[in-house]
Amino acid sequence: MILWQERSDLQSSEEVNRQPARGARDLLPQDVEDNRWICAQLHYVYRRWGYKELAPPTIERLDTLEAAGAIDENVLLKVATRDALGLRPEITASVARAACTRLAGLPRPLRLWYEGNVFQREDVGGHERVQEELQSGIELIGAPGLAGDGELVAILLDTCRQLPFHPEHRPTLLLGHSALFATLLADFPTHQQAGLRQALSRYDMLQLRSLDLSDADRQRAQRLLRVRGEPEAVLDTLSDFSKAAAVDELRALLELITERARQAGVRLQLDPTFLPTFTFYDGVVLRLICKGAHALTPVATGGRYNRLLRHFAPGDRDASGTGFSFKVERLRGLLQDHGTALSGQTDVQVLVTYRPPDNLGGAMACLERHHRALVKAELLPSHKVEEETTQGHASPGPQVLVTYDHPMSREAAMACVQRHRTAQVEVELWPQPCPTLDAALAAWRQRPLPCLEWLTGARDGSVP
Repeated sequence: MILWQERSDLQSSEEVNRQPARGARDLLPQDVEDNRWICAQLHYVYRRWGYKELAPPTIERLDTLEAAGAIDENVLLKVATRDALGLRPEITASVARAACTRLAGLPRPLRLWYEGNVFQREDVGGHERVQEELQSGIELIGAPGLAGDGELVAILLDTCRQLPFHPEHRPTLLLGHSALFATLLADFPTHQQAGLRQALSRYDMLQLRSLDLSDADRQRAQRLLRVRGEPEAVLDTLSDFSKAAAVDELRALLELITERARQAGVRLQLDPTFLPTFTFYDGVVLRLICKGAHALTPVATGGRYNRLLRHFAPGDRDASGTGFSFKVERLRGLLQDHGTALSGQTDVQVLVTYRPPDNLGGAMACLERHHRALVKAELLPSHKVEEETTQGHASPGPQVLVTYDHPMSREAAMACVQRHRTAQVEVELWPQPCPTLDAALAAWRQRPLPCLEWLTGARDGSVP
């Protein structure tokens, strides 16, 4: 087998496609840091509720990914192997499979959380497009009824309190019930139910008008579209449509979570025609929606999926599961658009540079002192700085000039000074803020010491 063969006919640089796959994109360093920060906030809530991390594989068998027929195979990205494999379009089915196989012997309830990328394909104007998204979520296995649904919603509301939502985001938790929707559709002609399900769940008036319905059925469907909003009013209206047990389940759930939602600053809305994209849900369903800069943005989706668990554990008639997942990158975009500071944007950071080149060792020692204090410190190479040295030798007296970017950073800068003095290194603190690195370099030109430090990010007066 030939593992490597050097080619003499490599494509010229003009022929190389430098763009990522259609629909894919590169995440820049700050975006990666912000994603990690958001996930860390979510993980903190999950762990507080007793959830443990599970890492299912990115590649699964197609029969697992199709989730008992609930996911159209056309959205799956298939892998070219002898076995029927593909990349996961979501993670719930993989967790359900693991819960019913390798984790089958563990006592219930199982509380699991995960984080990972998911992949889907779609056709846009006749062109295939790949979607890759980062998800973070939880699955609660073996907690049927109100206890499981209540815990799920309570955790979601806790994450809303943990995340830095702004009042203008107006987070709204949309609640529905798959069994209730099915009951409402049962009164319509069987051959029209599939079209009605799609039109009502998408709030598509044009599709609804195109259906061949009697006048009475059309009026009834239009009334259903208007049954959404404030939970108590919707529940009262639903009593005229259906006596389904799902109405009582929703009423009990709302009694349990309404005050918690108020404390979290989350508005509750009931919509009996809401269904998530994937159709393996068979009980309470939910979606967290926020107001973005230009449109409403769904950031989390979930619900109960007992039937999916029983697909993977056919002998367990009592198997139950419920969960939700956050679309982390949508959440990041929502927060970034509002100017919310995430990840390291408010962390103290020290930039260190030096001159002439033979003072590199002194600059590295500066970095080490800050790193030992768990402060971010980064080296700016000597050649990046306009060199104004004195005969290429370190000047006598102070060896480090410490500058800072904001009056509130002065206290943190004093902590930098103290670290150097503890190491018996002579240091000088510039007397006024230098808002930019260029301003710090200008100060350095006035005091040509071997090393310059510019401290940035200490906006809260914290001392590193």
